[in-house]
Amino acid sequence: MDALKAILKKYLSQRTRQGACKFLYSLAYYAEYFLWGGKFKERVLLGLLRQYYASKFRREWIFSGQPPHFFDQRMTYFSFGYGKRVVGPYSLFRGFFVADILRDGDKLLDIGCGDGFFARRFHAARSAHIDAIDIDPKALRSATSDNSAPNIVYCLLDAANQPFPSDTYDVVVWDGAIGHFSKTDCIQVLEKICKVLSPEGVFVGSESLGKEGSDHLEFFSSLDDLHLLFKPYFKHVELRCVSYRIGVKGETTRQEAYWRCSNSPKRLQECHWQEYLPAEGLSSDN
Repeated sequence: MDALKAILKKYLSQRTRQGACKFLYSLAYYAEYFLWGGKFKERVLLGLLRQYYASKFRREWIFSGQPPHFFDQRMTYFSFGYGKRVVGPYSLFRGFFVADILRDGDKLLDIGCGDGFFARRFHAARSAHIDAIDIDPKALRSATSDNSAPNIVYCLLDAANQPFPSDTYDVVVWDGAIGHFSKTDCIQVLEKICKVLSPEGVFVGSESLGKEGSDHLEFFSSLDDLHLLFKPYFKHVELRCVSYRIGVKGETTRQEAYWRCSNSPKRLQECHWQEYLPAEGLSSDN
Protein backbone atom coordinates (compact mmCIF):
# COMPACT_ATOMS: atom_id res chain seq x y z
CA MET A 1 0.00 0.00 0.00
CA ASP A 2 2.88 2.42 0.79
CA ALA A 3 4.55 1.66 -2.54
CA LEU A 4 1.28 2.30 -4.37
CA LYS A 5 0.87 5.64 -2.56
CA ALA A 6 4.39 6.63 -3.64
CA ILE A 7 3.59 5.88 -7.30
CA LEU A 8 0.33 7.83 -7.13
CA LYS A 9 2.08 10.79 -5.54
CA LYS A 10 4.69 10.85 -8.29
CA TYR A 11 2.39 10.77 -11.31
CA LEU A 12 -0.98 12.17 -10.19
CA SER A 13 -2.26 15.48 -8.87
CA GLN A 14 -3.34 15.78 -5.25
CA ARG A 15 -7.05 15.78 -6.12
CA THR A 16 -6.68 12.77 -8.39
CA ARG A 17 -4.64 10.99 -5.75
CA GLN A 18 -7.34 11.60 -3.15
CA GLY A 19 -9.99 10.16 -5.46
CA ALA A 20 -7.83 7.15 -6.30
CA CYS A 21 -7.08 6.47 -2.63
CA LYS A 22 -10.75 6.73 -1.74
CA PHE A 23 -11.60 4.23 -4.49
CA LEU A 24 -8.86 1.81 -3.40
CA TYR A 25 -9.88 1.97 0.27
CA SER A 26 -13.49 1.37 -0.72
CA LEU A 27 -12.40 -1.62 -2.83
CA ALA A 28 -10.33 -2.98 0.08
CA TYR A 29 -13.27 -2.53 2.46
CA TYR A 30 -15.63 -4.61 0.33
CA ALA A 31 -12.97 -7.23 -0.31
CA GLU A 32 -12.44 -7.58 3.46
CA TYR A 33 -16.18 -7.74 4.02
CA PHE A 34 -16.66 -10.38 1.34
CA LEU A 35 -13.88 -12.58 2.69
CA TRP A 36 -14.29 -12.17 6.48
CA GLY A 37 -17.10 -9.79 7.35
CA GLY A 38 -20.80 -10.11 8.05
CA LYS A 39 -22.78 -11.22 11.08
CA PHE A 40 -23.56 -14.59 9.53
CA LYS A 41 -19.91 -15.57 9.27
CA GLU A 42 -19.30 -14.33 12.79
CA ARG A 43 -22.17 -16.47 14.12
CA VAL A 44 -20.88 -19.53 12.27
CA LEU A 45 -17.30 -19.12 13.50
CA LEU A 46 -18.33 -18.42 17.10
CA GLY A 47 -20.76 -21.34 17.00
CA LEU A 48 -18.01 -23.71 15.86
CA LEU A 49 -15.63 -22.46 18.54
CA ARG A 50 -18.38 -22.68 21.15
CA GLN A 51 -18.97 -26.33 20.27
CA TYR A 52 -15.24 -27.01 20.28
CA TYR A 53 -14.75 -25.69 23.81
CA ALA A 54 -17.92 -27.42 25.05
CA SER A 55 -16.59 -30.71 23.67
CA LYS A 56 -13.15 -30.07 25.16
CA PHE A 57 -14.70 -29.46 28.59
CA ARG A 58 -16.76 -32.68 28.40
CA ARG A 59 -13.75 -34.73 27.28
CA GLU A 60 -11.41 -33.41 29.94
CA TRP A 61 -13.70 -32.90 32.95
CA ILE A 62 -16.68 -35.26 32.53
CA PHE A 63 -15.74 -38.26 30.38
CA SER A 64 -12.09 -38.45 31.36
CA GLY A 65 -11.15 -41.04 33.96
CA GLN A 66 -8.79 -38.54 35.60
CA PRO A 67 -9.43 -34.79 35.24
CA PRO A 68 -6.35 -32.79 34.25
CA HIS A 69 -4.15 -31.09 36.84
CA PHE A 70 -4.80 -27.71 35.21
CA PHE A 71 -7.70 -25.92 33.51
CA ASP A 72 -7.46 -24.54 29.97
CA GLN A 73 -8.26 -20.91 30.76
CA ARG A 74 -9.05 -20.18 27.13
CA MET A 75 -12.37 -21.89 27.87
CA THR A 76 -12.94 -19.45 30.73
CA TYR A 77 -12.12 -16.45 28.58
CA PHE A 78 -14.31 -17.62 25.68
CA SER A 79 -17.21 -18.35 27.99
CA PHE A 80 -16.93 -14.88 29.51
CA GLY A 81 -16.71 -13.08 26.18
CA TYR A 82 -18.88 -15.20 23.89
CA GLY A 83 -20.73 -17.82 25.92
CA LYS A 84 -24.51 -17.86 25.79
CA ARG A 85 -24.80 -18.07 29.58
CA VAL A 86 -23.91 -14.94 31.54
CA VAL A 87 -21.06 -15.99 33.84
CA GLY A 88 -19.43 -12.70 34.86
CA PRO A 89 -15.69 -11.99 35.14
CA TYR A 90 -15.24 -13.50 38.61
CA SER A 91 -13.05 -16.47 37.72
CA LEU A 92 -10.68 -14.00 36.03
CA PHE A 93 -10.40 -11.78 39.11
CA ARG A 94 -7.14 -13.47 40.10
CA GLY A 95 -5.52 -12.02 36.99
CA PHE A 96 -6.91 -8.51 37.54
CA PHE A 97 -5.86 -8.45 41.20
CA VAL A 98 -2.28 -9.41 40.33
CA ALA A 99 -2.15 -6.93 37.44
CA ASP A 100 -3.24 -4.18 39.83
CA ILE A 101 -0.21 -4.71 42.08
CA LEU A 102 2.37 -4.84 39.27
CA ARG A 103 4.85 -2.10 38.40
CA ASP A 104 6.65 -1.69 35.10
CA GLY A 105 9.85 -3.71 35.11
CA ASP A 106 8.87 -6.14 37.88
CA LYS A 107 10.44 -9.55 38.16
CA LEU A 108 7.70 -12.09 38.90
CA LEU A 109 7.50 -15.70 40.03
CA ASP A 110 4.32 -17.62 39.16
CA ILE A 111 3.98 -20.80 41.26
CA GLY A 112 1.69 -23.43 39.76
CA CYS A 113 1.30 -21.54 36.49
CA GLY A 114 -0.84 -24.22 34.80
CA ASP A 115 -1.42 -23.42 31.14
CA GLY A 116 0.29 -20.03 31.48
CA PHE A 117 -2.85 -18.07 30.58
CA PHE A 118 -2.59 -15.64 33.49
CA ALA A 119 1.18 -15.26 33.15
CA ARG A 120 0.84 -14.35 29.48
CA ARG A 121 -2.42 -12.38 29.45
CA PHE A 122 -2.25 -10.56 32.81
CA HIS A 123 1.33 -10.54 34.12
CA ALA A 124 3.55 -10.24 31.07
CA ALA A 125 2.49 -6.76 29.92
CA ARG A 126 4.28 -5.00 32.80
CA SER A 127 6.79 -7.56 34.00
CA ALA A 128 10.36 -7.42 32.75
CA HIS A 129 10.78 -11.12 33.45
CA ILE A 130 8.56 -13.98 34.62
CA ASP A 131 9.59 -17.38 35.91
CA ALA A 132 6.48 -19.55 35.62
CA ILE A 133 6.82 -22.94 37.30
CA ASP A 134 4.67 -26.04 37.50
CA ILE A 135 5.16 -29.70 38.42
CA ASP A 136 2.98 -31.02 35.57
CA PRO A 137 4.76 -31.53 32.20
CA LYS A 138 1.42 -31.44 30.33
CA ALA A 139 0.65 -28.02 31.79
CA LEU A 140 4.01 -26.66 30.68
CA ARG A 141 3.63 -28.10 27.18
CA SER A 142 0.30 -26.31 26.92
CA ALA A 143 1.78 -23.10 28.35
CA THR A 144 4.71 -23.15 25.93
CA SER A 145 2.42 -23.87 22.98
CA ASP A 146 -0.43 -21.47 23.73
CA ASN A 147 0.93 -18.75 26.05
CA SER A 148 4.57 -18.17 25.27
CA ALA A 149 6.09 -14.69 25.44
CA PRO A 150 9.66 -13.34 25.19
CA ASN A 151 9.72 -12.37 28.88
CA ILE A 152 8.30 -15.66 30.24
CA VAL A 153 10.41 -18.71 31.07
CA TYR A 154 8.40 -21.85 31.83
CA CYS A 155 10.13 -24.31 34.17
CA LEU A 156 9.28 -27.84 35.28
CA LEU A 157 9.94 -27.50 38.98
CA ASP A 158 8.80 -28.75 42.40
CA ALA A 159 8.17 -25.53 44.31
CA ALA A 160 8.53 -27.18 47.72
CA ASN A 161 11.66 -29.25 47.18
CA GLN A 162 13.65 -27.51 44.46
CA PRO A 163 15.24 -24.02 44.42
CA PHE A 164 13.34 -21.25 42.67
CA PRO A 165 14.92 -20.16 39.37
CA SER A 166 16.11 -16.83 40.84
CA ASP A 167 17.11 -15.42 44.22
CA THR A 168 14.98 -12.26 44.08
CA TYR A 169 11.47 -11.33 42.90
CA ASP A 170 9.33 -8.22 43.21
CA VAL A 171 6.07 -10.20 43.04
CA VAL A 172 5.35 -13.85 43.81
CA VAL A 173 2.03 -15.27 42.63
CA TRP A 174 0.49 -18.46 44.01
CA ASP A 175 -2.93 -18.63 42.38
CA GLY A 176 -5.36 -21.50 42.78
CA ALA A 177 -2.60 -23.94 43.75
CA ILE A 178 -1.89 -23.64 47.48
CA GLY A 179 -4.48 -26.31 48.25
CA HIS A 180 -2.56 -28.82 46.12
CA PHE A 181 0.30 -28.76 48.64
CA SER A 182 0.47 -30.61 51.94
CA LYS A 183 0.73 -28.51 55.08
CA THR A 184 4.44 -29.31 55.43
CA ASP A 185 5.17 -28.44 51.80
CA CYS A 186 3.07 -25.28 52.07
CA ILE A 187 5.19 -24.05 54.98
CA GLN A 188 8.37 -24.81 53.04
CA VAL A 189 7.14 -22.80 50.06
CA LEU A 190 6.12 -19.83 52.24
CA GLU A 191 9.56 -19.79 53.87
CA LYS A 192 11.17 -19.78 50.42
CA ILE A 193 8.87 -16.99 49.23
CA CYS A 194 9.92 -14.80 52.16
CA LYS A 195 13.57 -15.31 51.27
CA VAL A 196 13.22 -14.32 47.61
CA LEU A 197 10.87 -11.33 47.96
CA SER A 198 12.50 -7.93 47.55
CA PRO A 199 12.12 -5.47 50.49
CA GLU A 200 8.94 -3.98 48.99
CA GLY A 201 7.92 -7.23 47.33
CA VAL A 202 4.37 -8.57 47.44
CA PHE A 203 3.04 -12.12 47.71
CA VAL A 204 -0.28 -12.39 45.85
CA GLY A 205 -2.62 -15.31 45.38
CA SER A 206 -5.99 -16.95 45.59
CA GLU A 207 -7.64 -20.19 46.67
CA SER A 208 -11.17 -21.51 46.97
CA LEU A 209 -12.61 -21.89 50.45
CA GLY A 210 -14.38 -25.00 51.68
CA LYS A 211 -14.08 -28.60 50.50
CA GLU A 212 -13.84 -27.82 46.79
CA GLY A 213 -11.18 -29.75 44.87
CA SER A 214 -10.97 -33.54 44.78
CA ASP A 215 -7.18 -33.40 44.33
CA HIS A 216 -6.56 -30.94 47.17
CA LEU A 217 -4.32 -31.93 50.05
CA GLU A 218 -5.29 -28.99 52.25
CA PHE A 219 -8.54 -27.06 52.69
CA PHE A 220 -9.31 -23.64 54.13
CA SER A 221 -12.75 -22.99 55.57
CA SER A 222 -12.48 -19.20 55.99
CA LEU A 223 -10.26 -16.15 55.62
CA ASP A 224 -9.26 -16.69 59.25
CA ASP A 225 -7.48 -19.92 58.25
CA LEU A 226 -5.45 -18.11 55.61
CA HIS A 227 -4.66 -15.24 57.98
CA LEU A 228 -3.28 -17.70 60.52
CA LEU A 229 -1.19 -19.31 57.78
CA PHE A 230 0.34 -16.10 56.41
CA LYS A 231 0.72 -13.93 59.53
CA PRO A 232 3.92 -15.61 60.83
CA TYR A 233 5.67 -14.72 57.57
CA PHE A 234 4.34 -11.26 56.68
CA LYS A 235 3.79 -8.08 58.69
CA HIS A 236 0.95 -6.96 56.42
CA VAL A 237 -1.75 -9.40 55.31
CA GLU A 238 -4.72 -8.23 53.26
CA LEU A 239 -7.56 -10.65 52.48
CA ARG A 240 -10.92 -10.57 50.74
CA CYS A 241 -13.50 -13.09 49.60
CA VAL A 242 -15.66 -13.11 46.45
CA SER A 243 -18.62 -15.43 45.92
CA TYR A 244 -19.73 -16.45 42.43
CA ARG A 245 -21.55 -19.25 40.62
CA ILE A 246 -19.71 -22.04 38.79
CA GLY A 247 -20.67 -25.25 37.01
CA VAL A 248 -22.25 -25.99 33.65
CA LYS A 249 -25.52 -24.41 34.77
CA GLY A 250 -24.20 -22.29 37.61
CA GLU A 251 -25.36 -24.85 40.13
CA THR A 252 -22.52 -24.33 42.64
CA THR A 253 -21.37 -21.30 44.61
CA ARG A 254 -17.64 -20.83 44.94
CA GLN A 255 -16.09 -18.83 47.76
CA GLU A 256 -12.81 -17.53 46.41
CA ALA A 257 -10.24 -16.03 48.78
CA TYR A 258 -7.63 -13.53 47.58
CA TRP A 259 -4.61 -12.20 49.43
CA ARG A 260 -1.87 -9.61 49.24
CA CYS A 261 0.96 -9.97 51.73
CA SER A 262 4.12 -7.97 52.26
CA ASN A 263 6.63 -6.91 54.87
CA SER A 264 6.38 -3.34 53.59
CA PRO A 265 3.06 -1.47 53.33
CA LYS A 266 4.17 0.75 50.43
CA ARG A 267 2.96 -1.21 47.42
CA LEU A 268 -0.18 -2.35 49.20
CA GLN A 269 -1.09 1.26 49.98
CA GLU A 270 -0.46 2.30 46.36
CA CYS A 271 -3.27 -0.02 45.27
CA HIS A 272 -5.80 1.19 47.83
CA TRP A 273 -8.69 3.32 46.66
CA GLN A 274 -8.30 6.80 48.11
CA GLU A 275 -11.17 8.94 49.31
CA TYR A 276 -11.37 11.88 46.94
CA LEU A 277 -11.44 15.32 48.57
CA PRO A 278 -11.82 18.31 46.20
CA ALA A 279 -9.27 21.08 46.41
CA GLU A 280 -10.13 23.86 48.86
CA GLY A 281 -12.62 26.30 47.40
CA LEU A 282 -14.04 23.77 44.94
CA SER A 283 -17.33 22.00 45.49
CA SER A 284 -18.32 18.63 44.06
CA ASP A 285 -20.86 20.47 41.88
CA ASN A 286 -18.17 22.36 39.93
